[in-house]
Amino acid sequence: MNQFRLRDHLIDGELFESIRSAALQEKEWDEDKQEEIRRFEKKVLQWMRKKRPVKKYKKLAVKKSDLKDIIELADISSLELFQGPSNFELAQIHSEWCNHCGKCCTQSSPIFIHCDEMKAITTLNPSLKDEIISNQFYPEHFQFREDQPCKFHDSQKKRCSIYDTRPQVCQNYPLMLIGSEGQEHHIINLRHDCNYATRLVLEKAMILFDEAVRRKSKGSEGFRK
Repeated sequence: MNQFRLRDHLIDGELFESIRSAALQEKEWDEDKQEEIRRFEKKVLQWMRKKRPVKKYKKLAVKKSDLKDIIELADISSLELFQGPSNFELAQIHSEWCNHCGKCCTQSSPIFIHCDEMKAITTLNPSLKDEIISNQFYPEHFQFREDQPCKFHDSQKKRCSIYDTRPQVCQNYPLMLIGSEGQEHHIINLRHDCNYATRLVLEKAMILFDEAVRRKSKGSEGFRK
């Protein structure tokens, strides 16, 4: 019999494994991406152990492995599943977590431009017309001709030179919008060197951890209102 884990107070173990497996397959993560996820989770775990030291929960028999379990859940699920805030809401509340390192501007490719925003971008910035080409994966949409690094990133000021009209994909980072029309949702781009992404998952993990501990100690269900 499998040992009951802290995460099991939030989600059935078999259900979690199926969701995580499906998420990995859906994104077709190769070995390099999976290694990046392992590095990301390790970094979040280092912070989590400081924020939620297991010795504080000795009476509840919380283990270090429970922290790792919770982080894995925070990676792939939205807190909306537990009546909590969405990834987008958390990102909007805590924009200060972005330390303007510029890695998203210099390492991302292609920088996606939706066809609906093309007109607004080029109207306000006529000179950009020659800098935008058809997207290599979705020809009906667009991308910058030079995007790794993006030529509009000012490395000295650590700011975007077209910040007010930058594409939506840039505005959303470190979130990525996925899903079919009408069923879109934001997931977090799990990059270990992005402070914003790391802090977002850490925040989610702490919220989930606190809820799991509450359920274990009180035997109740649902987020505290």
